[in-house]
Amino acid sequence: MNLINFVLLNLMIYLPFHLFEEAVGDFPKWMYEHKWLPYHMTHGHWMANNLFIYYPLLLAAVFLYIFNRQFTCFGIGILIWGIINFGDHFFYTIKDQKYSPGLITGVIFLINSVMGLRSFILSASGSMAQFALGILIGGVLFGLPMGLCIILYPFFEKYIRS
Repeated sequence: MNLINFVLLNLMIYLPFHLFEEAVGDFPKWMYEHKWLPYHMTHGHWMANNLFIYYPLLLAAVFLYIFNRQFTCFGIGILIWGIINFGDHFFYTIKDQKYSPGLITGVIFLINSVMGLRSFILSASGSMAQFALGILIGGVLFGLPMGLCIILYPFFEKYIRS
């Protein structure tokens, strides 16, 4: 399977399946209780953050990769993001000794991402520089949206509550 298929599959898992699993598990409350956010969001506010911050950043990375294969690092970044997402849910499931909302689809992210990275490495078409940069981009794709979520909280709150 081509690397692009693995990258696109992560996006298809995220929206709607991963977000649905998190919503059913009251992920906004979970994030607040685990100090990922300094305030508790409504489900609407949380979904707005996912649709207007998280997903567009992932889409931007995918588009950079699709339209210019010299940006393979952005495709790798999407796969690394999937592994980090799984790791987050897995860590808290172990730490809390109870299910972390998003773990099931996180396992699917892990399997898909590992298979995609394996495909990339075995193809010998990519460089270690692209791979290393992809790891960095994956970390940014995981962390930057949370920072923006905190910064943009007042903006979304104004529209969600009215």
